[in-house]
Amino acid sequence: MRRTLPYAALTGIAVSLALMVLVGLCRFPAAVPPMGGDGVFPRLTWPYASDLWATGLLWTSMIIGFAGLAAGLVAVRDGRRPRGLVGGGLVAVAVLVAAPPMGTTDTMDYVVYGRMAVLGYDPQVMTPREFRATGDQVGALAPEPWQDTPSVYGPLATGTEWAAAALPGGSAVSAVFWLKMWNALAFLAAALALVRLTGPDRARRARVHLLWTLNPLLLWALICGAHVDGLAAGLAVAGLATAGPAMWRSGAAGMLIGAAAAVKAPYLLIGAALAWSLRRSPRALAALGVGAAVVLTAGYAKAGDAGITALARRARSPSWSTPWQLLVPVVGRLPAWLPWASLLLAAVVTALLLRPRTAGPAWLGLALAITTAWVVTTPVYYPWYEALVLPLVALAPATRLDWVQLTRALVATVGCLPGLAVRFGDAWLRTGPLPYVVPGALAVLLVVLAVLRWRSGPGCRAAASSPAG
Repeated sequence: MRRTLPYAALTGIAVSLALMVLVGLCRFPAAVPPMGGDGVFPRLTWPYASDLWATGLLWTSMIIGFAGLAAGLVAVRDGRRPRGLVGGGLVAVAVLVAAPPMGTTDTMDYVVYGRMAVLGYDPQVMTPREFRATGDQVGALAPEPWQDTPSVYGPLATGTEWAAAALPGGSAVSAVFWLKMWNALAFLAAALALVRLTGPDRARRARVHLLWTLNPLLLWALICGAHVDGLAAGLAVAGLATAGPAMWRSGAAGMLIGAAAAVKAPYLLIGAALAWSLRRSPRALAALGVGAAVVLTAGYAKAGDAGITALARRARSPSWSTPWQLLVPVVGRLPAWLPWASLLLAAVVTALLLRPRTAGPAWLGLALAITTAWVVTTPVYYPWYEALVLPLVALAPATRLDWVQLTRALVATVGCLPGLAVRFGDAWLRTGPLPYVVPGALAVLLVVLAVLRWRSGPGCRAAASSPAG
């Protein structure tokens, strides 16, 4: 049976991607936001357009894709190499770029913010509702969930949104295409950088392509949904691949990681791990810091006080899927001290996940520990945040903790489907205790992560790096 694992892996991933394409072709209202036109993707007529149908198809897609991914990782562990991973990833990215945005309304928010910037408004000050009142045709497409929320993204994210809206075409359809194109290029750049970091080892390269290039969960979040996390991840991983003892390499790495943080601030955590690994080389450390500071200072100088305010605003808006939501039935609402409690818990989880030695680059162990700790404890969490952690997981040797990471991504992704309907989809999934299923499952996975790490002891990762690990 193990001989069939590579074929099972490719089949599962292919079926998962085919179902995503079907949802894009049929334009299910619960999964595909209106964007003022069809774009380059054809449209099919589907007799069943309910939230339940969309939810069922997408749940099936993610679960089958996860099963294919798991089969591929087991095959690689056993010394087998699924073929066609690189070509499959390229085809998948190309097709999903052409597809309409799916599984989120965030893409249309980006379009509206970009249109604001083109017309001279500040998207970190003006709300989509205010922009809609101007009568602009693109503003009329602003999704309802964030009508009263200005942009919470960094200045470089705003710059890419402006560029997408400013390029020839000027329509929302054109802007969507360019936003997805930026993400696709960053996604593929991250794949190239990860391959460079793995070296010539074919098993490690296969692991990278499974966990990143052809990972259905990431393709859904970063290419279908065009979340800006894909752009940030591409810049950050490129920075890691550029880093080196030479000052120019460290400076360039700092600029790339600074650019990633100018898209989304948490990517500074990767820079912190890289800085710690360079602590014995003052000149390289200084070059890294100067490179990051130059980019961040330039970006936030352009954004002004509104850019800083946007960061603070985001920290005060806990997401529904975070395990912290389990406090609501107990205390009635999330307390004001929650951000401080999450930071304290993140420090504890970081200390738990740190290992004396981790196979791979000097920065890998700390980077994996602090990014994982932040993702599992932050009050603001969505499945596309896993783009911060999964590139590092792909670089590290395999352990049982990988399955916790991937299961968390699956649970969070399924919980956000179909994407446009509130939370889970049909009304029957939003009653009683059901809205707490995903936060509860993520809380359990956090406990499992802690217990596995506690029981594994030092050196488990090195032991697990063998084919039988």
